[in-house]
Amino acid sequence: MPYKKRLYYKQEEAKARDYSLFVIACEGTKTEPSYFAPFDEIDRIKVRLLEHSATESAPSHILERAKLYIAEEGLDAKYGDSLWCVTDVDKWPIDMINELASFCMNTPNCHIAVSNPCFEIWLLYHKLSDLSTIDCGKSHDVKVELSRLSPGGFFSLDYIKLMETAIINAKAKDSNPGEQHFLPKIRETKVYALAEALMDRIGKRRWTEFIDTILEEYKKKMYLHLK
Repeated sequence: MPYKKRLYYKQEEAKARDYSLFVIACEGTKTEPSYFAPFDEIDRIKVRLLEHSATESAPSHILERAKLYIAEEGLDAKYGDSLWCVTDVDKWPIDMINELASFCMNTPNCHIAVSNPCFEIWLLYHKLSDLSTIDCGKSHDVKVELSRLSPGGFFSLDYIKLMETAIINAKAKDSNPGEQHFLPKIRETKVYALAEALMDRIGKRRWTEFIDTILEEYKKKMYLHLK
């Protein structure tokens, strides 16, 4: 499934740009997009999520979307543009993840952020510094733990305000840091690298404004939409 082009980006790029573009190709169709979409509301960055159907979540499909975007749109290094492939270990063949990682490591300004077993490990690190006593063997186990931490159901938007804490926690538990070591061990995630890149571009002042005002307004709109 081809990604949906956003024409307003092209219109803005015709003017003098003052933002970095973060292109994100992710596995999930709900949790990951819901988490990263609000960052598009911040000055100095734009987030473009490469959309897909629920049947196109495998690393091989992420690779297809990333290749298509690079071929048709490209990234402008002088503005700090980057493309991030966000995927899970979960049930996928390691060969698929290796192929995706090889593309990212051999393509300028492309990165891979893998979680083991799933993206929700990243969410756990927003509230927990140590996952060693938690059963994280399967994605279902991780989601059960998230539900325990958030009675009534977890919503990824509610975790964003704790992202700085999540970066510290996840980074501390990365037993093999460095982009060349792209495959994390169980209970580990490399998503903190994407979060750090976002934070570096946003800056402390804009981050505070985002958390205190912009994110709250965004959440209100989303909650109304869900009703």
